[in-house]
Amino acid sequence: MGNEGRSAVEHLHWLGIALIALGVVSVLAPVVAGSALVIVIGFILLIAGIVPIVRELKAEASTEKTMGLILGIITALTGIAVIGHPLFGLAFLTLLLVIYFVTEGVSKIVVSFRYKPAAGWKWLLASGVLSLLFGLLIWSQWPVSGMWAVGVLVGLNLLGTGMALVTLASTLKSLDRGA
Repeated sequence: MGNEGRSAVEHLHWLGIALIALGVVSVLAPVVAGSALVIVIGFILLIAGIVPIVRELKAEASTEKTMGLILGIITALTGIAVIGHPLFGLAFLTLLLVIYFVTEGVSKIVVSFRYKPAAGWKWLLASGVLSLLFGLLIWSQWPVSGMWAVGVLVGLNLLGTGMALVTLASTLKSLDRGA
């Protein structure tokens, strides 16, 4: 592996370590992590609302212009509301997670029975049951679950990604040494 390749592997390794550290912080301080994520989403919504407002104000008059302005204003106001009240945004995001996990769980369970004769169908079934149970657990504690669910899930995702990158970098380093 050339110097560029070694450098890329080193960057991958350090990125993985950084993601692991962020994941640990997110799991240990889920409210802070969840609130930070919601604020980022709020700024994205704010920008996503401002852009069409500016675009529509420059456009010729039409019914589409009015609809674009209305949608832009609603999106920008939603962003401002989320930034101003991150815990409300966190509760709403948690509710979306409940819907996602329950829907995913039911879907996986149904699909697993279609693959029943195939090896591994039980793993898909188990994954579906786990998703469904996780969604129901979050729902049973909602809105309080908003204080931990988003931060913990983001943290676990960061930990998993970080470990995968560190493992990949280590594998690439050992392949380079062996070559």
